[in-house]
Formats: sequence, structure tokens, C-alpha cells
Amino acid sequence: MDSTVVIKRTAAALVIGALAAILTFGIFYFFPFLGAAERWTRDFRIANLSPPEPQHPDIVIAAINEETLSSFPYRSPVDRKFLSDTIKAVVSKGAKALLIDVLFDQETEEEKDDALQETLQSLKIPFAISYSDSPTYVTDEQLEYLNNYVKPQWRGLADIEPDKTDGIIRFVPAPRDLKDGTHVPNVAARVAQLLGATVPEKQTVIAWRGEPDSETAPFREFPSHAARVLPAAWFKDKIVLIGADLSLTDRYRTPFSIGRDRGDNRMAGIVIQAHILAQMLEGRVAPEDRAFGPYLVTLALLALIGASLGTTGVPIWARFGGAVLAVVLLWAAGWYLFKANHPFVPLVEAMTGGRNLLIPLIDPIVALGLALWLSDAWSGREERQQKKFIQGVFSKYVSAELLTEIVKDPKKLDLSASRRPMSLIFTDVQGFTTLSEKLEAAHLADVLNRYLDGGCREIWKYGGTINQFTGDAIYAMFNAPREQPDHAKLALKAALDIDAFSEKFRAGEREKGVDMGMTRIGVHTAEANVGNFGSLDRYEYKALGDAVNTAARLEGLNKYFGTRILITQQTRDASPEIPCRKVGGVIVKGKSEPIHVYEPLPPDRASDENTKAYLAAFELMKAKDPGALAAFEELCKRFPDDALAEYHLERLQAGENGEVFAMAEK
Repeated sequence: MDSTVVIKRTAAALVIGALAAILTFGIFYFFPFLGAAERWTRDFRIANLSPPEPQHPDIVIAAINEETLSSFPYRSPVDRKFLSDTIKAVVSKGAKALLIDVLFDQETEEEKDDALQETLQSLKIPFAISYSDSPTYVTDEQLEYLNNYVKPQWRGLADIEPDKTDGIIRFVPAPRDLKDGTHVPNVAARVAQLLGATVPEKQTVIAWRGEPDSETAPFREFPSHAARVLPAAWFKDKIVLIGADLSLTDRYRTPFSIGRDRGDNRMAGIVIQAHILAQMLEGRVAPEDRAFGPYLVTLALLALIGASLGTTGVPIWARFGGAVLAVVLLWAAGWYLFKANHPFVPLVEAMTGGRNLLIPLIDPIVALGLALWLSDAWSGREERQQKKFIQGVFSKYVSAELLTEIVKDPKKLDLSASRRPMSLIFTDVQGFTTLSEKLEAAHLADVLNRYLDGGCREIWKYGGTINQFTGDAIYAMFNAPREQPDHAKLALKAALDIDAFSEKFRAGEREKGVDMGMTRIGVHTAEANVGNFGSLDRYEYKALGDAVNTAARLEGLNKYFGTRILITQQTRDASPEIPCRKVGGVIVKGKSEPIHVYEPLPPDRASDENTKAYLAAFELMKAKDPGALAAFEELCKRFPDDALAEYHLERLQAGENGEVFAMAEK
């Protein structure tokens, strides 16, 4: 071959290779959502190829789990007296420091709140408490309480923000200035700082700690309710993290969610904080933070290979074979360099600052394909043939699932929150925890799955969105993510249908010998903050704020009134044609203003004698007429199964009157 041609093709290969590498870098730099496939390969290696490490000797987790919550009269907020006792227990057993991953954003019971505050003020060891001033997580009212309860020197940022491109946790948030001017790092970083560690002032990649083996967690974990009886040696000189480890609460996708089949692969927030704390204390650097140099080298190398293949004039099958070989070698090297302990690896360690070398596996394929396409265009070959070649390379070495993720509509990646009117439904089955202890696991799963499936169908029938399940409980919302102008009416109709289904289901199970309790339902309509806070492969909207708390409390009030469905005035006003009877203006604990609550009725009860008598007696009570007591006594004699009437009778007998009353419990 003429030397001029060789020089020309060599120069073309160098220029095209450089251009392909630059273009590839620019594409993934300016459009980071396209890098989902690359991030997947990194996450997979971190989760599945990281060398095992012994369980951390100095960090332990006192987990607030389902068994812990089952001993309290309410699930949220966590019982403050229990937290106080737990903190005292671990401190008395010699704990070195504390991280409390609980957001104290609302009042509970005054005596218990004061007990915990006194315990916190008496602590002599370093500690930090989770804090957030983000409107996504706390309302102005909640923030005011949080600021008063958690002193500035105790605070650490609780926010764990998923990667906006794919919803996976990868970063330690940078310290930031709060609204009051204090400079606060992540809560785990804050504990490390108190123990003398240097905390980075910028966002850093989490250096995940390797698992000892497939059966052992990186950090020792105990149930928090067992802290008082566990041996002191288990806590002495340890950093104790107290926080929730529940099946559906405060859980996130991490690299350890990739390529594993272990049920719920999401990681509890308290465990993520443990990884961050270990990283800060040990000064660990994540493999991703050492990967930029190798990234550029690999990108340029594959781009040059692609350009060389495209400018040599070899047949299409030879180019394809060369590209295939390059990709195979790239992936083999990517797996080997991350895990190998080879004699030449110390050289890699000297160049990169550590082992576990992460070279890119997807972006270089793009550079290779771009270089092939550019070189083919340069040599004048038909564009259709070139596109088929690139498509052939991609279809064989990038899974269809990953390619689909790359080209997804960018609008679906918008994780920003918004505030909008919504209708929220909470349901719960009476006594299901007791029932679950009596049934075999397979039988319990069958009953629960059939029940939840039926309840979800009633919600979906009216266009509602299932937000999450917590055991037997369903949390759903209307008017998100799509708009529903009549969302309050739809939510109420769904609640009535859920009630009808649940009663029918309950009767059927009782015939089979399963003592299924009734379903309690709460429906509330109000404005709430809502946004996609979950991962992309599970489109998970969450509503946050006081509206959610009100709906949940409403469901819980059923057990005091003997009702099955309760709705608020806002929901009632949107559906005046649906018969209801008023329960009253209920002042729940922690609030000063009443919530006007109604019990919706099926059509056959709209004008029956029971309802007529109740409404008449209620009007007397509302007017504070002395005759209200006699009216309710007569009502209860005629209809002894009317639990709501019995509730008001007891109030009247205790000397109360009027339609507004306060609840002693949440």
C-alpha cells in the first residue's frame, strides 16, 4: 500500500478517533440520563464483585423494626419515651457516640416529648440527630417544631437524595447552610466530624463497605427494643445508630439493588448512614472517585480502535469481528481489573490511588460505534450499511433493557416536587397482626394477596394511584400523577367500594375459619406536596405534609367511633349527593383546630330509622340542648349496634355536649 495512503488513513483514524471520543464524552456529560447503562455496570460490579470485608467493629445499628412498632399504640411518630429509654440504655452500656436517624418534626405526648428532650440535653457523648428544612419533607409548621426541639449543635442533614437520573443512592450530600445560617453536613458525616474526622465540603461518592459474605451484613444490627437487655459488651465503645429498618419506609435503591434477587433489594436509610459514617471515619475513597483518568483512557482507546477498523478498508464482516473482539476484551478487562489481585495491580494502585479499578463498559462501546460510523462516512460508504453495523454491535453487547432505559423520555426523569390538591386514602385491617400470628405463612400470603388485590382493583377502577403497602394497609391517592378534577368524589366512591369488597371478603374468610377483622378507611382532601421520589423502574409518587398525616389519623379514629369509613369536610363537600352522617368536629392530639368528620353511608342506610334518629339526636347535641342525652339513650336502646351513637352517649353521660370534642389519644 502506498505510504501516502497509509499516512492519510492513519491521520484520519487519529482525527476520527479523537472526534468520536470527544463527542461521546460530550454526549454523556451534557445528557447524563443517557448514562444509565454505564451506571448499571458500575453498580453491578460494586455490589457483586467488591472484595469481602469483615463486619465493621465499631458501628452497630439499633433498628426500629416492625416488631418494635407493634408494641406502641401508634406507628408514627416513634414513641419518644421509648427512644429516651433506648438512648439511656446504650449510653449506660458504654456507647462511644450516637446517630439518631429520626425526624422530630411534630409533637406527640407532652410528657414523653419532655422526657426525650431531657435525655438528649444530658448526653455527654458526641451525637447528631437527623434534620431537614426542605419543604419536600417538612411543612412550615413542622419545621418550626423541629427547630425548637432539635438544637443547632445536634443537627445533621437527613436528606438522602436519589440520583436524579435513575433514583439510585450514590452520593453523600455536600454540607450546606441552613436557613438560620448554621453550616451542617450529612448526619453521619456530622457524627464522624464530632469524632475528629475530616468531612469533605463537596458532594462525594459513597464508598460502600463490602459484605463479609452473602449471609452477613456489613454492620451489626440489633432490634432497638432489645437494647435494654443486650449485653453491655455489644455497645461498649461502639458508635450506635438508632433509626428505622422497616419493609416499606425510608428505603432506597442502591448499587446493592442491582443483579440480586433477595426480595426487597432496597436499603434502609439508617444502613446507608452507617456506610457513610464508616467511609468518613476511615477516609475511604470510592472507586468512582478514582475512575476519571481510566475513563478517558478507555474511551480514547475504543474510539481509536473503531476509527482504525473503519479506515483500513477491510470488509464489513472484518470490522464487525474486530468490534466484537474489542467489546469482549473491554468487558473482560472491566471485570478483571475491578476484582483482580495480580502482580501488576500495584502499578494500577499507584496510578489511581486504590484497587478496584472501574473502567467504563458502555460509553466506550458508544465511542467505538461513533468512530466506526464517522470513519465509514469519511470513506463514502452508504449510511444505511453503517447504521446496521452499529445497531448490530449494540444489540449484541448491550441488553435490550438497558438500551431502552437510555432512550427513555427525559420528561419522565423529572423528580421535582409540586404542590396540588389531592385526595388521600388510608386503609387498615383490624387485628391483622394477631391474625397473622395464627396463620401459616403460605396461608397468610394467600389471604393477604387476595385482599390487597381486591382493594387495589377498587382504587384503580376510579383512577387512583397505589402509593405503597404497609403489611395489610393500603395508602393511595387521587389527582396524582395525572389530574382528576373530581378526585374527591372518586376517592370517596373508591372508599365505599373498598368497604363493600372488604365486608364481602371478610364474610367469605370467616366461613373458611379465618377471623378476618373489618377494614378501617380514612379519606381526606387537601393540598399536599407530591413528587416522584422513587426509582425510575418503579414510578413511585409520594405525597408529603400534614394532609397525609390527617388522612392516616382519620383511618385510626375509626376504632374509637366504631365506624369503618371516615371522611373530612373537604371530601364531603365535593360529594353532597352521597349520604353521610356527621361524627363531629374532632380535635386530634397535637392540633388546636377541629377536623369536621363524617361517616359516609351506603344508599340503603341513607333514610332508615337508625339514620333519622341519629341525625335528630345529633342536632340536639350540636345545639347543646339538654334533651340530647335522652335522645341518644333512646337511640342506643332502639339500635344497640350503633357504636357511633354509643360513643356520643358516653360523652354526654360524662358531662360533655356540643359537636366539637377533643381526642385524648392520636
